[in-house]
Amino acid sequence: GEEVRTPREQTTTMKVNPHEIAGGDPAGPSAATCRKLVVLYGIGGLSDVGRHAIMAGLEKNVEHITVITEYPDMLDDENWECGCIDGHTNPFNDEAYASKLTMVKIDSWKNEQPNLVEHFHGADAVISCLSHRQPGWKNKELVTKGLIARDGNKQVIKAMEEANVSRVVTISSFGLNRGDKTWPHWASKLMRLLFLTFNRKARKDLQAMEKLFNESSLDYLIVKPVGIGEDVVPAGKYFQQEPGKEAVGGNMAKMDVARFMVDEAIQPTTVKGSKVVGSAPGTPMSG
Repeated sequence: GEEVRTPREQTTTMKVNPHEIAGGDPAGPSAATCRKLVVLYGIGGLSDVGRHAIMAGLEKNVEHITVITEYPDMLDDENWECGCIDGHTNPFNDEAYASKLTMVKIDSWKNEQPNLVEHFHGADAVISCLSHRQPGWKNKELVTKGLIARDGNKQVIKAMEEANVSRVVTISSFGLNRGDKTWPHWASKLMRLLFLTFNRKARKDLQAMEKLFNESSLDYLIVKPVGIGEDVVPAGKYFQQEPGKEAVGGNMAKMDVARFMVDEAIQPTTVKGSKVVGSAPGTPMSG
């Protein structure tokens, strides 16, 4: 049968983890430096990483995770739009995890969320996955309610600043801006074309979100994953794009993006900047 690996074994295979030497632990930073994490997710491919970030945080033994979302029921879905071998069940229904989790349901990021700051007090870091880059055919709700990367993160940034929480790892996309060479791969031009045509609204929303983080006082990292197809099986490792080096592979699993985001939340290596992250260079794109 298929090899079943425990979460512990999966994380120790992160060969190219920049935190490899942290505490002498090949699995990267221990969660001893992160007692409380706040995770936000919405709907769509980029936002799916947020659901996986809950699991990645639990994998790292973060003491407590507060989840803020409009869609708590999505954790009950059997299909998390990913290639994770064993699938997923709602961690809130798991006795091993329930006491470590708090769910905060909000009505809409289009509305002002009173008392949002309460949920950020005492947090060591935040992972915000409210971004979306599809044109909206798949998620009709985004057409009717509108995109929330800017509106949601504007409130997140304000709450973090009020609660004196500085570290945030958020998700965006490559190919947003003219002349973007952060990922030296032919697919960058294709994504840029999509952002100029079908995905114009998503581009403007993501650019407005990035501007908010750039102008904030926070220690932010904007993660730009490449790949994240629904069929990509987690490899248990990730590769950061370095300037002037071979392009990282465009075949990254959502779970591996989530692991990178959690590692960066716990022990930052990039502050006030962005990072393209993908699979091993030379990996063919899924599709």
